[in-house]
Amino acid sequence: MPRAWHILAFESTHAAMAAQKLLAHLNPFVIPTPKAITAGCGMSLRMDAAAADEARLVLAGHPDIAGLSAWHLLEEGEGGMKCPAGFPTTGDDASMPTLASAVVTQYAADGSTSRETDDIQVEHTLDVYVNEVLAMRIVCTPDHLFDLVTGRLFTEGLIDGPDDVESMGLADASTRVNVRLRNREADLSRATAQKVPTSSTTNQAFSSYFEDDKSLDKVVPIPWEPEWVFSLARQFAEDTPMHKRTSGSHSCYLAVRDEVLYCCEDLGRHNAFDKVIGCALRDGVDLGNAIVFSSGRIPVDMVLKGIRSGVPILVSKAVPTDMTIRLAQRFDLTLICSARPDSMKVFNDPLAR
Repeated sequence: MPRAWHILAFESTHAAMAAQKLLAHLNPFVIPTPKAITAGCGMSLRMDAAAADEARLVLAGHPDIAGLSAWHLLEEGEGGMKCPAGFPTTGDDASMPTLASAVVTQYAADGSTSRETDDIQVEHTLDVYVNEVLAMRIVCTPDHLFDLVTGRLFTEGLIDGPDDVESMGLADASTRVNVRLRNREADLSRATAQKVPTSSTTNQAFSSYFEDDKSLDKVVPIPWEPEWVFSLARQFAEDTPMHKRTSGSHSCYLAVRDEVLYCCEDLGRHNAFDKVIGCALRDGVDLGNAIVFSSGRIPVDMVLKGIRSGVPILVSKAVPTDMTIRLAQRFDLTLICSARPDSMKVFNDPLAR
């Protein structure tokens, strides 16, 4: 029987953000509004039945928000909705509150001061054990944790896809994830405790036991239209929920043509990238037809993630490096940067050579 999702859609972004804050304890999944739903706002909240029942009770006390929202029930495959599938997941919830509050004193240039309450991002540390070996430590925003780990294992070349994962479970208040791979054993002849920084949030890879030393394959280019990128840039310019409230997060979209399938945010741009890749892997999305749009600059390790994923088009509102461009050219990756609603710079397009 197909699994059903409860979708809360909104008439305005302001109402959507207010509801997300109000319902943060339920850990709603922020998604672009599915095409099957007509709504004035492009952001919706996805919940299971239990969370939706509690959300209705909460919103009953906030008619200003409830009056600008509507509930919808979509089944797997309907309106583009897909359910997480594949390996079993166990343990603590894979999403926790991502925002906290801090009381601050605001100083103005005219000498006046005021006391305010600011939303701030929650910083979380996650130890990833693969077949009981500590493989990496990730500093992240504590949502989409299973997707983050799946995406990280995939984009770092430790797995070829979700079928390599036998099970995944969270423990110790979601500070540890235990991954069991199928038919993979740690090669203890490798050097131990190798530390390799993997992002600006001081993520560390502690073990190379599970690397398979495969060479990278070229990406298979696909035709694309400038209007797709302009459309995605316009959606990006509308901002994402956490960034709008804190100005401190990185955002990443995964789209097919100009349709956004996933939007993830995180302290680090690498994590946001891995989260959308993990979402796509768990839903069986063909990455060979995908576009990834990142808010952050594109250094070498970000391009390598794209190449390993087989994503043909990587877009950023920021800039690349010289080595990034050379890698894109070598591996036939379409690289578009400085993407705005009215302009973009194409640094590599294999089909236009």
